[in-house]
Parts: sequence; C-alpha cells; structure tokens
Amino acid sequence: MGLFGNGQARQVEQLQRRVRELEGLVDELSRRLGVDPAVVQAEAGMVDGVKVSAEVRALAAKDRKIEAIKLLRAESGLGLADAKRVVDQL
Repeated sequence: MGLFGNGQARQVEQLQRRVRELEGLVDELSRRLGVDPAVVQAEAGMVDGVKVSAEVRALAAKDRKIEAIKLLRAESGLGLADAKRVVDQL
C-alpha cells in the first residue's frame, strides 16, 4: 500500500495536479502582464517562494547561517534541508 493509504494517495495526487494548474496560471498571467515572477518574489522578500524576514537576512549577511536557518525554520515551518537551501541563496 505504500506510505499513504489509497485515499491519502489520491488526495496527494489531486493536490499535486492543482498546484501544477495554479503554477500554469501564474506563468500565463506573468507572461500576459510582462512580469517576471522572480522579480516579484525578490521585491516581496521571498526566496524560492518562502518569505524571508529581515532578521533572517541580517543573520545570513553576518555569516551566522546556523542561527539564520534556525530562525527561518521557526518562522516558516520549513524542514532543515529546505531552510538551509533558502539561507544559502541569501
């Protein structure tokens, strides 16, 4: 049966399909409006779709990456690997 039961696997598949649809809509809107989603994310203080606080950015800039990762995880609920990936991009 795998990691998820049949009902849960179906829900995961539906959510994944919905995310793909929404990503397609965002891409189309961006294209029509002539807006680069990466620029919008940067202006909103986001990295890879994650809102990054000024405090996390300041810690990363001071090369206090472990503290930045811990704070980002507390603020966003991200896992360790994802938080590290975001902080490494700052």
